[in-house]
Amino acid sequence: MNTIDLYGLLPHRYPYLLVDRIIQMDPLHRVVGIKNVSINEPYFQGHYANNPVMPGTMILEALAQTGYAGLLSDSGMKGRLPLFASLSDVKFRRPVYPGDQLRLEMDILKLRDKAVKMQGRALVEGMVVAEGVFVFGLATQPSGPQIHPTASVHASAILGKDVSIGPNTIIGENVVIGDHTRIEGHVMVERWTRIGANNHIHFGSVIGSAPQDVKYFGEKSWVVIGDHNTIREYVTINRPTGKNEVTKIGSHNLILTSAHVAHNVEMGDYVTVVNQVNIAGHCQIGDRAVIGGMTGIHQFTRIGTGAMVGAYTRLPQDVPPYMLCEGNPATIRTINMVGLRRLGLPRTTLQDIRTIYRVYYQSSKNTTQALAELDSMGIESAEGQLLLAFLKTDSHRGILKRSASDATD
Repeated sequence: MNTIDLYGLLPHRYPYLLVDRIIQMDPLHRVVGIKNVSINEPYFQGHYANNPVMPGTMILEALAQTGYAGLLSDSGMKGRLPLFASLSDVKFRRPVYPGDQLRLEMDILKLRDKAVKMQGRALVEGMVVAEGVFVFGLATQPSGPQIHPTASVHASAILGKDVSIGPNTIIGENVVIGDHTRIEGHVMVERWTRIGANNHIHFGSVIGSAPQDVKYFGEKSWVVIGDHNTIREYVTINRPTGKNEVTKIGSHNLILTSAHVAHNVEMGDYVTVVNQVNIAGHCQIGDRAVIGGMTGIHQFTRIGTGAMVGAYTRLPQDVPPYMLCEGNPATIRTINMVGLRRLGLPRTTLQDIRTIYRVYYQSSKNTTQALAELDSMGIESAEGQLLLAFLKTDSHRGILKRSASDATD
């Protein structure tokens, strides 16, 4: 290997690339390099100016780089980055001067997945000038974003490591995309959008577009998306109305094809939004909610944690946590017992939720009377307290009722 070959293999660059050639290579066993010592090298300017001597640390660095070349030339080491872990038994036998040629020998003593141990020797004219035992940690080398040649990424955008940008995708100004996020082709991520790590955004989606709201006048506002979300084809997510407001999508959510998330929406974690759902502005979606396909949700509506909305529902009012609703217009049908069992909640918690449901929805009491009775019962579980807090919170839209036919069940 010559210097050009080493540039393609090692991360070092002038003036820190200290190996000129590799003259012997047995990958993962032994490697021998050459370093021509020149008075033009910058460290000679201040290291014993009247009697220039190559610093011992630079000799050790040259040996380390030779060892790196022996490691990284093996295909199994692709993407690995050796880093100094320790040095032992280091000895300097004689000085090295400008004009000398260093022969750099590195032999692998032990190789493991996360570390490698090497014996190194530096020689001038057959005489050992330095030697020691090197241990390197084997890290994973960070890689930059992979951007398709037809994609357009604004100069102000910040992309994390291993980000993938597909063909004809447009990334706007002041966009931040976290590590390992994959954005497929023909996606538009507009300005003032922050996307976390390990997300997958599919073909044709539009993220961060201006809100479809007559009250929006171009003020700076944000779409913030968490980690590990899957956003399928043709999903649209609008930024909010109001300066510095946020449309927020949590983490681990699944938003299926052609769903629309409007301005100022707040969505929690582990939410499933099925195909062609329309979520209007200012809605709040709790953790682990499931929204069936073709559902239309009125603005300012709340959907509580663990609730389920059946397909083809017209939802004009709030759905309390752990409830199941459906219909046009929607009504509460029953408790979402399937979802609760999947959460693995204890029997006492399930009993608390059944008690709240019976008193609030199945008794003849009005809302005030039902809540007063529930307060007197001393509900203790966190899930029961969450459901009670939802029922007591002031609501823009009101809380969904049961239908007359269901009330007789």
